[in-house]
Amino acid sequence: MKTFTSTAPPPGAQGRPVEHLNLVRRLVEEQYTGEEPLTRAALHLIDCARDIVAQLPAGDLDAARHALGSARAAVVSATCAVGMVHDKERA
Repeated sequence: MKTFTSTAPPPGAQGRPVEHLNLVRRLVEEQYTGEEPLTRAALHLIDCARDIVAQLPAGDLDAARHALGSARAAVVSATCAVGMVHDKERA
């Protein structure tokens, strides 16, 4: 298992959560192959989180529905990835 040692945000990103998520996504892309199902799921989860965080200031019903749709998509992606890894290990 790989761990990331840098927790410092990129220059000028202090207080901008979307930029922090962009940094995390870039680090995952650099460290892991995008062909692995868990990596694809992790990237999808980051994308969904970024979409939700970007909508937070709105605070309206449409933003809440968008957040729920992103969360559902993230759960489906992660569930499929776990199933693929499980099937690969059994084979």
